Parts: sequence; C-alpha cells; structure tokens
Amino acid sequence: MIDLSYRSKIKDFHSKMNHQFGSEILNILNGQVMYEVFQTNKFLEKGEYIPFNEAMCSHETSVAIFSDEFINLRALGHKVSIQEYKNLTMTPLKPLFEKEYKCIVLWFGDDMFCQINMLTVLAYLEQVAYKGKVFFNMVNEMTYEIETTEIFLSSYKKVYQQVLIDHQFPNLKVIPSMLQGIRLYMEYIKADNEIITYIRENENQSQNELLENLFQSFPQYGLGDVQYLKIIETISKV
Repeated sequence: MIDLSYRSKIKDFHSKMNHQFGSEILNILNGQVMYEVFQTNKFLEKGEYIPFNEAMCSHETSVAIFSDEFINLRALGHKVSIQEYKNLTMTPLKPLFEKEYKCIVLWFGDDMFCQINMLTVLAYLEQVAYKGKVFFNMVNEMTYEIETTEIFLSSYKKVYQQVLIDHQFPNLKVIPSMLQGIRLYMEYIKADNEIITYIRENENQSQNELLENLFQSFPQYGLGDVQYLKIIETISKV
C-alpha cells in the first residue's frame, strides 16, 4: 500500500527538479513493474520516464555497456533472441541513447537486484561522459518512500568492471546501498550460496511454498520468481 505522505514527497521532489531543470530530466526506473506503478499512481510529471528492464546480477556481461557484444551476451544468458532482447531492454532506453538531458534521476530499490542494475546504468553514464546532474532516489518498493542522494560520477565504470567482469570486490568507494548490494552479489555468484543451501535443505516443500519462503527469507536480494525458478531448476538437474 502506497502511503499518501510518500506520494506527496515524490510530487515535491518532482516540483523541485522541474523548477531547477525544466522538462530536460530523464527518470530511469528499475523495471517495468515500477514503471507501471508510476503510471497507475500518476507519479509521472514533466520529463521522460523509462524502465531499465534487466537483471544484471545474472549472466555474463561485457566491458562496453549496451554494445553489440553486451546485447549478444545478455540475450544468450536470458535465453531470448537478440531481437527479443532489443525489444524488451534496448527500445525503452532509446531516450537515454538519443537525447541530452540536464538531469538524470535513478529510481531503484536498495536490494542487490536493483543496486547491480543501477551500477550498470552509472557505469554507462561514465562510458558516454555524461556531464549533467545525477540523483538517486532509493525507493522502498512497498510504500514508495524515497531517500534522495546526489551521485557524483567518477569511478562507477571501474567498479562495474571489477564486480561484474572480474568478480572481485571493488577497491573504490561507492555509496552504502551499492556497497551492500555488491556484498550480496559476491555471495550470490558463489557456487554454493546461501540461497542454494536453503533450497537444498527444503526440497520437500512444494514449489509455491518454497518460492514464498524464499521471498520472505531473502528480501535483501530482490530476486523475482524468474530468478528463483531458474535456480531451483538448475539444482534439480544436478
């Protein structure tokens, strides 16, 4: 249930941004579900709103973000065609590629799934030498309470490479929510992580019961049923 006071805080944030930057604002939301919540609750104000439809915590990626190599690797990992990947992920991002904005606002949760996605977006902004302002609204995806932080681009592309390419803990400073997301990612990519251990210990549960318990036990990972079902399927084949 979205708290009305948080709704007004989002409106207040929009008013402040619109006063400062006019309509030259791009809002990037973590996925289609958040985008639809914004539409349904009339959070969409001046500026443009686009979803980042990805799960960067899973599968291989490339150094050059959104390159042909990146698209090929991501499509392969998600087991979709290149055209399907482009339709789902790349097409909604067209404004990011084609227009210039004075301000980019990132709306992401504080869980691992969201923070690794956000790291990818920040690394891309550095890759293209974006010069405008960047703000991160950390969203509580139950209440839609927000906490706003200004982001200063400097080392996110290096962190992206260290974490997602080299699978090493970064030696560069990042904001606290991202640091926690990276810690969880390092656990998540282990062959025997705590989620896999839990699933193996509860194999007697029905799939629906197991999924419900996984959501309740590991909310900090921010995984959806698609990710959990793939893990369950992989374990069952061993």
